[in-house]
Amino acid sequence: MRITSSSNQIRLYQGREMKSSIMMGTSRPIVLATLVVIAGHAAAAAARPSGTNPIRLPTSGAGEGRPWKCCDFVVRDPKLRPPRWQCNDVVKECSTKCRDCEKSPAGDGFVCRDWIVSPLEPPVCTPRPWECCDAPACVSWDDIPTCWCADNLAVCPRSCKNCELVQWNKPPVYRCTDQFHGYPGPKCSSPYISSKGKGNYLCC
Repeated sequence: MRITSSSNQIRLYQGREMKSSIMMGTSRPIVLATLVVIAGHAAAAAARPSGTNPIRLPTSGAGEGRPWKCCDFVVRDPKLRPPRWQCNDVVKECSTKCRDCEKSPAGDGFVCRDWIVSPLEPPVCTPRPWECCDAPACVSWDDIPTCWCADNLAVCPRSCKNCELVQWNKPPVYRCTDQFHGYPGPKCSSPYISSKGKGNYLCC
């Protein structure tokens, strides 16, 4: 009885070893096949064109590589640092550098939906009466607002047509009362503009 019991135990152990070896032998090809499939999916995803709008990085030349040289109705993405910019100007035809050109919803031209990554806001096509503004006031009768700037200035800029004396101090305080049909542009306290437009700024 003891011999029979021990022989049964040996057979049971051998059976377990055979099952284990079979499982190990088949598991390796399965793992390798799974890795190959995952790698294939990753490669396909990388090669597939993205559904989001194209993003351009800044170049060394001013305006070089941009789908537009200037923009009046620019939008900044507040989530990214450095920021990225999109131009909503309606043009007769998109530049050859534009990758995502759409027909204007109003049907009067085209809009390039590319995003440009740059630390500075793109230049405007139509000069504003101010270089920058921290206290803009805007009203909107359509999609494009009409704005004026309530910033206090030491001297009104040359582009300002209506300069108003606000306080007769030493030095006096001025304010440009010109209106501009379009977005007010960057703030004077913003780090995303050059220091040129901050010379006459006195704060609120």
